[in-house]
Amino acid sequence: MKSIKHKELQNIVKNYYISIGYIAFEEYDINGKQIDVLAQNTKTKHIIANEIELSPRHCLENIRLDFKVGCDEVIIICENRTTLEEIKQKTKTSLDRNILSKVSYRIISDLIPHEHLRNNTK
Repeated sequence: MKSIKHKELQNIVKNYYISIGYIAFEEYDINGKQIDVLAQNTKTKHIIANEIELSPRHCLENIRLDFKVGCDEVIIICENRTTLEEIKQKTKTSLDRNILSKVSYRIISDLIPHEHLRNNTK
C-alpha cells in the first residue's frame, strides 16, 4: 500500500511529464511490475520508468525489474538529497555500467514548476 506522501509525489511526477508533452500513467503495470510513473515520449516512443523512493530499501529491485520489463530509462526520484545520495551510492556499487548509464536521479522539487510549491518540498 502506497502512502499518501508517495501518491502525492506520483501525481507531481505525472503532471510534470504531461506538461512537457509526454503521456504519463501512475502505477502502470507491465507484466506484473508496477511502475510508480511511466512516461513515454509521444514522438520517439522512449519509455521512462520513474521510481519514487522514500528510502533506499527497494531501489535496486525496482531498477532491475523496470529494465527487465522493457523500459528504456529509469529515473529515481526522491523527496530529499540525503535519500538520493544514499541511493546513488547503493546503485553505483551494485549495478553494472550498462544499467547505470540508463539510470538518473532527481529531487522532486526539480519537477515542480511553481517556486512557492518548491519551497514546501524541501
